[in-house]
Amino acid sequence: MKNISPKLFILVAFCAAGSVCMASPQNETESSKTVLGPRNAPLADGAAALMRRDAKRGVELTLHGLRIAQGRRERHAALSNLCAGYVLLGDYPTALSYCDQAIAESDHNWRSYSNRALTHLRMGHHEEAAADVERGLAMAPNARSLKEVKGLLLDETEPVAPTIVIDDRREQSDEPLQDDEQDLVQDYE
Repeated sequence: MKNISPKLFILVAFCAAGSVCMASPQNETESSKTVLGPRNAPLADGAAALMRRDAKRGVELTLHGLRIAQGRRERHAALSNLCAGYVLLGDYPTALSYCDQAIAESDHNWRSYSNRALTHLRMGHHEEAAADVERGLAMAPNARSLKEVKGLLLDETEPVAPTIVIDDRREQSDEPLQDDEQDLVQDYE
């Protein structure tokens, strides 16, 4: 597996994982309660593990969070995070499956396109990666992670040739320097 830059390491959709939940009363006789913290603790803990680069634990927790997800938002965040987690594990076919599911849930989230673009790139699917980068950039033209994936894609598909080439193949000679060449060498005696 190619190393993923620390900046690009994970393109996680935290929208559901870190949300603060407020419970409203069932009727006027109940008192209002405010519950601080994530509504889906395994999803939040999974996201935190993925951010620590603990992909195995992050995927385990996120799978649990997906099973108990409440609503489309949490489900989408879990699917997107699973895509990123499986990319970290190097299991690109599984990552692609979760990316596809995340996009099927909501095709308006640029992070899902960024995750899938990286997955396609790692699988060598350059055309699909380029299409996903463009879709994501149409939604979020200033997203740094999309720009980084695009840069990785361009490095693979259109590598930049160096403009300066240093030719250090000069042969060594045992012959003494000529008189005009001795002026080029400074004597340190």
